[in-house]
Amino acid sequence: MHLKTGVSGVILAGGKNTRMGSEKALLKIGDRLIIDIISSALRPLTDEILIVSSNHDVYTRYCDRVVEDIASNCGPLGGIHAGLVRVVNRRVLVTACDMPFVSTALARLLIKEAAGFDILVPKYRGYLEPLFAVYNKTCIDAIEERLARGQNKISSLYHVLRVKYLEEDKMRAAEPQLEKVFFNLNTPSDLDKAQSIMQMKK
Repeated sequence: MHLKTGVSGVILAGGKNTRMGSEKALLKIGDRLIIDIISSALRPLTDEILIVSSNHDVYTRYCDRVVEDIASNCGPLGGIHAGLVRVVNRRVLVTACDMPFVSTALARLLIKEAAGFDILVPKYRGYLEPLFAVYNKTCIDAIEERLARGQNKISSLYHVLRVKYLEEDKMRAAEPQLEKVFFNLNTPSDLDKAQSIMQMKK
């Protein structure tokens, strides 16, 4: 692989989708699947895109590789771990598959601001957003230690690694519509709202 950006992309698509009732990444917003929208947003910034899922056949066309969790039933932290282990680059832009309005402009800022840190996490409306964030392969050992102890919360990493929290004002300068970027789908009513947002963008 000819590396250009030094960044890999990882999309987490291994959730149980219990509230939605179907696989969120395979729902359509407008005339495109959510997984296609997210993959297209990450593509200009990354050398490769991995999707973490056990559903290989469906996702292959939207990424370079589909990989499964190494540590099963560990939630998003297990997915992050699987991606970090398998990617070719040290820096990894991670996003969840239920954020249909991921911003290339904001992703570019996250990558830039992550230099020198193990993790770069956006902070929006007082809450951390660890599923649209940048992780380094230097996180792997700490993640494995926690998974081995059954500690599956991403936040358990923050006090043992070099973490940078990106504040809202800095993000808004790169991407004014943060409320869209951090909108995520959990229920059928969220899907209806996303369709309305998409119509407003046209």
